[in-house]
Amino acid sequence: MRDVLEPILPVVPVEGIALHIGRSGLSMGDPCEAQLLPDGHVGIFARVRQRFLGLIPLWRQGYLGHVGPVAGQVLTPALLDGATLRLRVVQLTPEHLAGAGMPEILISVWGDTRWLAPFLAVPPAFAPDAPEDGFDNTTPDDAPPARSGRRAR
Repeated sequence: MRDVLEPILPVVPVEGIALHIGRSGLSMGDPCEAQLLPDGHVGIFARVRQRFLGLIPLWRQGYLGHVGPVAGQVLTPALLDGATLRLRVVQLTPEHLAGAGMPEILISVWGDTRWLAPFLAVPPAFAPDAPEDGFDNTTPDDAPPARSGRRAR
């Protein structure tokens, strides 16, 4: 049986970038992996180019950084239960193009939304069928039915 993958987190910034994006060989669309780190963060790993003795390029699994605390709370239950997640790099801003800003890596996370049931539960006050003015506009059961027909002039 295959799981239906739906976008869980369409764009998530990677914090604490631990490599030089321009030299890593990382490009948009590359697959990534999420793993729980000992310090409680959710780390992002991808296949990056590292040089052996400064000359020979080797492709290895490298640590990119970690996601923020809110994205970490969403991903942690799925990672603990071994759910299938699909992570991809969706945007890169390498150091030489960042200008005065910081380099950035943005990823998207796709997976089965059944693992996120606690986060998708909407409180009753924000439910779509809740009245906008905060008052109960329903009529009691013993109220007479509304009249049909034309209005009197």
